[in-house]
Amino acid sequence: MTATTTNNAANNANTTSTKAEYFNLNIKGLGYLSNIRRIETLTGSFLSVVINALSGLTDNPTYVRFDATVAGKEATDLISRCQKAVDEDQKVLLGFTLSNLTSDIFTLNKGDHAGEQRVSLKARLIKVDWIKIGQAMVYKAEKIESTPPYRTDVKKDYANDSF
Repeated sequence: MTATTTNNAANNANTTSTKAEYFNLNIKGLGYLSNIRRIETLTGSFLSVVINALSGLTDNPTYVRFDATVAGKEATDLISRCQKAVDEDQKVLLGFTLSNLTSDIFTLNKGDHAGEQRVSLKARLIKVDWIKIGQAMVYKAEKIESTPPYRTDVKKDYANDSF
C-alpha cells in the first residue's frame, strides 16, 4: 500500500493564476476605410476592413495599407455603422489605433500592376477616435482622463550616487 500526501500550501503557490504580460505596440493614425466584410468561421464571426493610412507630407501623402481585424464591441459597432457609406463609395476617413502588427505578402489581381506582389500589414483595429464621411464629422470619441492624479507634496529620497 502506498500513501500519498499533498502539500496544499506548496500547490497553491505553484498553481496561483499567472497573469500574462505583454509589450504593446500600438499605431495611431488616420486613414480611409474600405472593404468592410464580415468573416464567418466555425467559432463565430468578425469584421475585417482595409485602412489606407496617410503618411508623410500633408500636401503629398503616401498611403500605407493595413488589413485589420476589428476587435471589441465599440469598434465593431462603429465600423458596422460605416458599411452603407463604404458600399456607396463615399470617402470615410477615421482616426484609429491599431495593435498586433504583422506582415504578409499579397498579389495584385487587377489593374496596371496585376500580378505584382505587395506587402500587406495586418493588425487589429482596437479603437476608433473619430469618423468623417465626406466633410461631415459623424462620430468623435469622448476624451478620457487616463493619467492618475499626481501628488507633489511627497518628498523623494534618492541615493547619493543617483543618475
